[in-house]
Amino acid sequence: DGVGLGFDFCEAVFQLLPAAERAELERKLAKAHFVPDLSNHAHAPNVTRKLQERGFNDEDVEKILRGNWLRVLKQSL
Repeated sequence: DGVGLGFDFCEAVFQLLPAAERAELERKLAKAHFVPDLSNHAHAPNVTRKLQERGFNDEDVEKILRGNWLRVLKQSL
């Protein structure tokens, strides 16, 4: 119930940032690591498939991909 994924900050977007901004983000947060085969929004179905391959049921996949974020957002509003 505490995991949520967002595809708004994928590798393609990160690489568009100037090098100084990328370095600053990594200094403040952590070194960016990107998942192979998830370099843009079109690859999102790969996450669903991998979660299912690893035994996550449909309810948990839905929560991870959107449900948990929506719940937190609704609670925050």
